[in-house]
Amino acid sequence: MPLNGYTACTLDPRRPVQRERSERSRRQEGGFTLIEILIALIILSIGLLGVAAMQIRSLQNSHSSFERSVATLQARDLAERMWAGICDLPTQRGNQGGSQGQNPNHPNHPVRRIEAAWRSDHIAAGTFTDQNWSATLVAPTAQIDAWTVTINWIGRPQGQPEQIVHYFRLPPPPNPDFCPDGD
Repeated sequence: MPLNGYTACTLDPRRPVQRERSERSRRQEGGFTLIEILIALIILSIGLLGVAAMQIRSLQNSHSSFERSVATLQARDLAERMWAGICDLPTQRGNQGGSQGQNPNHPNHPVRRIEAAWRSDHIAAGTFTDQNWSATLVAPTAQIDAWTVTINWIGRPQGQPEQIVHYFRLPPPPNPDFCPDGD
């Protein structure tokens, strides 16, 4: 007899209920075995080791980037000091610095005094002193019409030699009448 459009179903107690799964298939689907768990842990540990290696490499690259930033700031500092001392440079007439006034490689040239002050400031500050830091300043040549600052050091994470080369130009020294007196 239908109830609200549905037919009622009755179970016959004399007929056994068919098992939908055999006993063997139920054991296979019952859960994870110890081997499956160990394999999953091995795969997970390999993945975590990869993440740890990426993190270490990221820290090394970050430190290398920091060192490059410091070296770039050093090179810019020297360029700015030379711009600030433009009035101390000899004019084309050579009336400052004596006969060696036009030779920027001479130790008494004002550029070399600016460079010496720059070096002593960075050595006093401890910048790269423990990493074989060295710097060179090369005057403009016919091939390169700019001052060249080259800073070398040994990078900390890998111990590899690092180098920054920075080029900058200075205007011709101004007329001595234009520069203020140092009095």
